[in-house]
Amino acid sequence: MMSSQQNDTITRVGKDTPAGQLLRNYWQPVALVEELPAQRPVRAVRLMGQDFVVFKDEQGRYGMLDRDCPHRGADLAAGRLEGGGLRCAFHGWLFDVNGSCLSTPGEPIGSTLCKKVRQSAARQTR
Repeated sequence: MMSSQQNDTITRVGKDTPAGQLLRNYWQPVALVEELPAQRPVRAVRLMGQDFVVFKDEQGRYGMLDRDCPHRGADLAAGRLEGGGLRCAFHGWLFDVNGSCLSTPGEPIGSTLCKKVRQSAARQTR
């Protein structure tokens, strides 16, 4: 018989759990292409206890980012698709499908903050 601790080890799939870390090494289906609306292809998803946003950019590339913007934790599922990525509706930070920050409006000219910011992104295939 399995102990309570053993059961927790293999069934808890949060980000910092042994099973969660293992499962994050493998592809997991999160959404079908048909589930993304044609008008605004952005969809919030929850997988293994984490919230993500799945989107399709103007070039037809799909991305999956952590749902919370790294700036102030705003919901990226409410963001706008523009400029090659998903723009946070709160302060306007722009992220591409790979999680790279493309723009940080409000920063002084010459600021390198954008190069230092990265949103957690999941690799995807189609």
